[in-house]
Amino acid sequence: MNLEKWKKTRQKGKEKYILVNGVLAWGIPTALVWSVTMEIFQPSENIWVRPLIALVIFPLGGIGFGYFTWNASEKQYKAKFTNKGLN
Repeated sequence: MNLEKWKKTRQKGKEKYILVNGVLAWGIPTALVWSVTMEIFQPSENIWVRPLIALVIFPLGGIGFGYFTWNASEKQYKAKFTNKGLN
């Protein structure tokens, strides 16, 4: 983990991190990729139903993803920061 990069990221706040990294960077692209992939392998008559549902479900999952990655990164940062201070 790049401590300087995370230091700047964490200053922007947890909510912004979750929105940008969880919802926008993970949830929406994953919804679109999943929708296209499902349409290729299992075509449906209503082509717009899957993407609309996916654009609700995956961004909600992105909130969880962002929250999890924020907490994991914070844990690593605090552990390294604390160990760095002890040396």
